[in-house]
Amino acid sequence: MPIKILLARQIFDATGVPTVEVDMVTELGLFRIGVPSTDSKKLVEAVQLRDNKPNEYLGMGVTMAVKNINTIIAPELIKQNLEVTMQKEIDQFMIALDGTENRSRLGANAILCVSLVIAKAGAAKKGVPLYRHISDMAGVTSIILPVPHFTILTGGILASNGLPFQEYLIMPTGASTFSEAMRIGTEIYSYVKNVIKTKYNIESTYVSDSGGFAIPLESNRDALLFLTDAIKQCGYLGKAEIAINASATDMFKDGAYDLEFKNPNSNPQEYMSSDKLAEIYLDNMKEFPVCSVEDAFEFDDWAAWSTLAGRTQNQLFGNDLTQTNLRRVGLAIEKKAGNTIGLRINQAGTLTEVIEAFKLLKANGFGIVVCDRWGDTEDLFLADLAVGLSAGQLKCGAPARCERVGKYNQILRIEEELGALSKFAGKNYRGQT
Repeated sequence: MPIKILLARQIFDATGVPTVEVDMVTELGLFRIGVPSTDSKKLVEAVQLRDNKPNEYLGMGVTMAVKNINTIIAPELIKQNLEVTMQKEIDQFMIALDGTENRSRLGANAILCVSLVIAKAGAAKKGVPLYRHISDMAGVTSIILPVPHFTILTGGILASNGLPFQEYLIMPTGASTFSEAMRIGTEIYSYVKNVIKTKYNIESTYVSDSGGFAIPLESNRDALLFLTDAIKQCGYLGKAEIAINASATDMFKDGAYDLEFKNPNSNPQEYMSSDKLAEIYLDNMKEFPVCSVEDAFEFDDWAAWSTLAGRTQNQLFGNDLTQTNLRRVGLAIEKKAGNTIGLRINQAGTLTEVIEAFKLLKANGFGIVVCDRWGDTEDLFLADLAVGLSAGQLKCGAPARCERVGKYNQILRIEEELGALSKFAGKNYRGQT
């Protein structure tokens, strides 16, 4: 089933920023996907191609990436006459066509968009759901539904409050099904919203791009007390745990960590060593139901990552640490830096590279979290990816905003389809057993 038509266009992500969408036509009909966008520029992630015209979309337009699909990738790929089930061969062809290490010539957004639409068409060709097609490619034999990470509170660089860490999340690890996890997450989220409305004001219930509430709390401890009480008041102690996304790179200054980094007059004498910051995480885990810390240290502070990983059995989750880059994933494994790694499709550049990172991590006993980006689209691919890889965890924000809730709803459909065969990761979200 070769490709008949491949056509790209510029659309907009959930934050109003331009991104790329592709239509592909085969004998089975039309397949369409839009890729996540983001305004962050990580050290080693694949490069999204932007127009850089300040007078158009503040330089964020993607007409160059669209043109590269329509005038370079599409004609060359159609000429190859490859079957859409040949995901690896097609991805490798596009990587070679680009010819750069970071996809900067044709654009990672262009290449990824084609890579993902190929997967959708490949699933249709095989007559299976997308998640089944992904599991086949990844060598996964048992489908496990993921524990969601629900963003509840926002801090760090995303809020003007006193919270040093970027996100405080709920993980319904004690649920027995994905449906129950959704019930727990949505009930806690709604409870928190009502408390905020009563205690603060209606404006404080407005949410960030990830759906979290940026309420005027003054410290990390305040946030953990607030969330622990919310879990208790909703009756879910033991069923819901707390995850912290520290995003510590934002706090890193002169080889130390400034938890007051939002204060322009913060005192350098109060900056923390990685050892002292680690003690905060360990104390949080002892005092509160904190089961996971994401991006606990700066992404090149390898010794701190390795040391803390040797001191806790809780989840130490690297996202900025590896940026879905195979070389850095290998370094994390070699240095035993953390015990869990995040996978983001638009950091890698192709679906094949995401699957390669997944296989490497699983072979070395690491947990895996499939993660969204700030500028996601309404497409549901991420849900099928998390299920197809049986990753055990999915981080795509609060149970709010359609680009996020859509992913959760897709997993509910998959759970219904699986019926009695449905398995939920629950307490085994890292695949420890």
